[in-house]
Amino acid sequence: MKAPMRLALLLLSASLTVLATDLTLTMTGTGKGHEGEQTQYWSSKYMRINHPASQTDSMVDFEKAVSYTINHKKKLIQKISWDDLEASMEGMAEKMKDLPLFAQKMMGGGDATVTAEEQGSETILGRKCKKWKITMGKMVIESSNDPSLKPPVPAGSYKRFLKFKNAIGQMGGNASGMMKLGEELAKVQGIALRSHTVMPIVGEVSSVATALKEGPIPAATFSLPEDYKVEDTGKKMRESMAKGR
Repeated sequence: MKAPMRLALLLLSASLTVLATDLTLTMTGTGKGHEGEQTQYWSSKYMRINHPASQTDSMVDFEKAVSYTINHKKKLIQKISWDDLEASMEGMAEKMKDLPLFAQKMMGGGDATVTAEEQGSETILGRKCKKWKITMGKMVIESSNDPSLKPPVPAGSYKRFLKFKNAIGQMGGNASGMMKLGEELAKVQGIALRSHTVMPIVGEVSSVATALKEGPIPAATFSLPEDYKVEDTGKKMRESMAKGR
């Protein structure tokens, strides 16, 4: 094998090794429903956030394109496939476009212009982060992302996840806006080590990274509780939209 080809293969192998590194990120949050410590677990297939204070965890299966909410109080798992979510969002958009503008605004729709501006940099946990400000109407997200800290999941799946992330639970007219917001967030490189979000009615939510660890995560971390009831929320949403409800 020629030297240049051998070197190229070694570099490719090294980059794949870096990509596959599991990440454990500890965040401290403030704001209703986000208080206290949260732990993010990232692998090549999954991302899970454990939040002991709320007794509600979330998990994403990037291979199956499914998001889960795990409610430990109710012993309930709600799952939403991204295909079901996308179909529901498209159905809502079709209904909304035929409504007068004032009706769209009453339902949270209307203009959904999203802007993203770079705001300089800051250092968190010894890592240089780029600061971003993303705005959609009265909703403002300030995020400090480390461009060198890549999620160890396939880039295409992660981009799709960001597109739908904020649309989950948004079946009103604002759903399409949340999807546009996700598309803009997907352009910001790296994992956020600090974020501050201002949302109308909901209020302000903040989080900052306090610890970061790279290395293998036990497979059991991504296991769903076997004795919990499972509700296919995505299927229900899709069926409800098809029936015109």
